[in-house]
Amino acid sequence: MKKKVPMLKTLVRSLVLPILLCLGAVSLSAQSDEKKFEVGGQFSALRVPTTSITTAGAGFATTESPDNNYGFGGRFGYQLSKYFTLEAEGNFFPRDRDVDGGRKVQGLFGVKAGKRFEKFGIFAKARPGFIRYERGDYVFGPGGCVTVFPPPLGCFRPVARTNFALDLGGVVELYPSKRTIIRFDAGDTMVHLPTRNVAAFQTSGISPVVISAAPETKHNFQGSVGFGFRF
Repeated sequence: MKKKVPMLKTLVRSLVLPILLCLGAVSLSAQSDEKKFEVGGQFSALRVPTTSITTAGAGFATTESPDNNYGFGGRFGYQLSKYFTLEAEGNFFPRDRDVDGGRKVQGLFGVKAGKRFEKFGIFAKARPGFIRYERGDYVFGPGGCVTVFPPPLGCFRPVARTNFALDLGGVVELYPSKRTIIRFDAGDTMVHLPTRNVAAFQTSGISPVVISAAPETKHNFQGSVGFGFRF
């Protein structure tokens, strides 16, 4: 139970900050009746790679396979002009697995730009932010470990890591009424990852092992569908 508290606190922060951000924009631009405040929620799928290793003598070869993480969250926005909307989004991905970083909290803050028609809208989006992995790194446990290579997962304990993320993609909105929005998102969530230890499947073994991973930027497809209101 104690391990879940930091994740819940991070999720609350990722949802509260967008509210404050949007309320600030509203107070600065309240003189224009044409600017609209948006609030909504969504279900999201984030494609996260998992690593498998095949041992060969004293070394090993690695392969990656995409795996979907499903989650949910909230979204807040403020229409700055006819073509630009300032928005922020927070998502929580609850699946807790060693091989794909465990539970995840995501926060994105940026701009949606495009054209809104009477019944639908088409937009591009650019939203920097962060993604926090509950199992973002592995360090040796206090009990030490047997001398084997690669070392088994049981020799390590997971630690959380927060990494920079950038969401680039497109948005299609449908307007059933003047106040409601059905929204579809698709894009590339790029995550910058430092040097770290990751858990990997072992093709010739039973339990996962831990290997070192070099700094890299991962490209992860992310799609979502949501519903919202305009005020």
